[in-house]
Amino acid sequence: MRTRLACVVLLALGALAAALGCQRQSEQPAAGAASRPAGPPTFAGGAKCASCHRKQAEAFRGSDHEWAMQPATEKTVAGDFEESRFTHRGVTSTFFRRDGKFFVRTDGPDGKPGEFEIAYTFGVRPLQQYLVPFPDGRLQALGIAWDTRPKAQGGQRWFHLYPGERLAPPEQV
Repeated sequence: MRTRLACVVLLALGALAAALGCQRQSEQPAAGAASRPAGPPTFAGGAKCASCHRKQAEAFRGSDHEWAMQPATEKTVAGDFEESRFTHRGVTSTFFRRDGKFFVRTDGPDGKPGEFEIAYTFGVRPLQQYLVPFPDGRLQALGIAWDTRPKAQGGQRWFHLYPGERLAPPEQV
């Protein structure tokens, strides 16, 4: 399972790197001026990239790479968020919905129980992870993931990414 996780992460990072490769500079330098951009590069958008990279854009469209990281919505969340519970090494995490949003109640980065809104999905198959925003601005992947395979293949269940370990705060979320 760790090999699959590593593949999903590497593929997502590759997609992100490819997307970041299609950047524009905020200003073009004057003739004869140094070729340094006036500001940091910004993403030009998928349509702009596709105008030069049609073949790659077609392969990307509808692929797992396109769905690698999406805002958490009814359409993108695969996990069971109907008050489902998962216990690992004495910590019970509850996955639920409220006001059309997805949440997990689990131990936080300080080791104390808290509720965290799921901001993004990460991955499509064979597993899907969930990212929660922290007050310091970073996104943290939960240590619990959803197995998206069919139930007959052992899927449709929560599992811990590090089953033999008890992670200490702040790594445990």
